[in-house]
Amino acid sequence: MVNDQAYPALQVTNRCNKQCAACLRSATTTYEDLTCADFQNYLDDLSVLAGRYRIQHQFVTGGEPTIWRDDGRDIKDLLIALAASGLIHLITMPTNGKVFEDPAFARDFFTLVSNSIERPLIVGVSIATYQENLGETGYIALDNLVGLSREPGIKMLPVILVTLARDDDTDARLKKIYPQVLQRVTPLAPLGNASDMRALCPSLSLSGNDKTDLGAFLPYFRHDVCSKGGVPESEFSDTPNATLMDALSRHNHCGLSPFIDEKWHYCLPLKDDAGYDLCGLGGLRPETLSDFMARVPGIARMRSAGIVTAMRQLKGDLSPQARDRLEDLFAPSTTVSVAYRGCMLCKELYDRGVLRELNGQDTP
Repeated sequence: MVNDQAYPALQVTNRCNKQCAACLRSATTTYEDLTCADFQNYLDDLSVLAGRYRIQHQFVTGGEPTIWRDDGRDIKDLLIALAASGLIHLITMPTNGKVFEDPAFARDFFTLVSNSIERPLIVGVSIATYQENLGETGYIALDNLVGLSREPGIKMLPVILVTLARDDDTDARLKKIYPQVLQRVTPLAPLGNASDMRALCPSLSLSGNDKTDLGAFLPYFRHDVCSKGGVPESEFSDTPNATLMDALSRHNHCGLSPFIDEKWHYCLPLKDDAGYDLCGLGGLRPETLSDFMARVPGIARMRSAGIVTAMRQLKGDLSPQARDRLEDLFAPSTTVSVAYRGCMLCKELYDRGVLRELNGQDTP
């Protein structure tokens, strides 16, 4: 019986056709592309996964996914094959939009895809101050996609992916230019080339209830914890920040959001650690995810109790050194990025050696 949802993210490439200053990728990234053979193995694995979990969303991501090529196939072929599998409710693809600045290319792309899929493809166009792609009248790639989406037969829904820094009005500017286009607003995260931009990232101290460090992202964070975490709006301001992060992390699909590139990884923040690999591509067993969760007690507890509560409950299992590093995370002077609804807090726990110790791995 299928009684839970999985949200796999398929990374087809980590290459990009832009070099943004605050990219989540590092400048030292080793470039890799998914092969057609690996993609076919992934389809086989997906059919096994779908026997146990509902695949509500399939993310097709990068790098920049639209530039993927292998063995005479391109990203359109992969999107069509995923849709044809019949295993996925919705397919979403983020893009920086560069290839869609050419209206003829955009038309050919979505005409071909639309002729081969049943449900609309969700296309998220990433717009942010650091990407320098928003002018006074909008972004040409988004203009092209919005126009195409209104044409008969085109099965595509454009969404604006806004990345906000603490002091930022990109969302407000976009609402004036594109009032009818849905926005998905996320906070700038201190990852990759943006690691040294931590001071610009919306963050919270896990001590107390002061939320001013969220800056421009505050109303979106409020909406997230109230609508997804079940916190009453009337109680939001006075609710301790640690409680809010607990609520978000319980809502988040922690442990059921595998990141698939040349392997299966537990999640994006921990994907560079072999200890969080699920398996290679191909030959997935139905028990892979559940077995993995059983091997990582810290993460399993987060999913049921919330990330902060779990750490406090498990701190007695830590060495004195790891407990000190955990307590420092809860100090009033420490702030944590709220990106990815708790995933950056999970990464902080990993970087401090807390998660690794709880899961039986060596500490740094």
